[in-house]
Amino acid sequence: MRFVGLLFVIVVIGFMIGFIVLNADKKVDINMFGHQVTNLALSMVCFYSFVAGMVFVLVFALADEIILRSAMNKLKKENMNIKKELDALRNLPLEEEK
Repeated sequence: MRFVGLLFVIVVIGFMIGFIVLNADKKVDINMFGHQVTNLALSMVCFYSFVAGMVFVLVFALADEIILRSAMNKLKKENMNIKKELDALRNLPLEEEK
């Protein structure tokens, strides 16, 4: 699974580099939140957008990882308690039938 993910990342980065190389001489104007930036290279806009996307994915992946690890630790504790209870039940003395 990691190989497929790595292959996907390599393909996406390859497409990004190809797009940047093909549009290196293009200039664009950007209006973000009322702030106007003019005469900016399209390659820089693409690069910064890619980096911003990677940061957002990292933040959401870390949040998901924290949630999953806390759930896993909770289940490990519950499993350990159940194993202790089972061991205690196994060690009970046998009662003879009368």
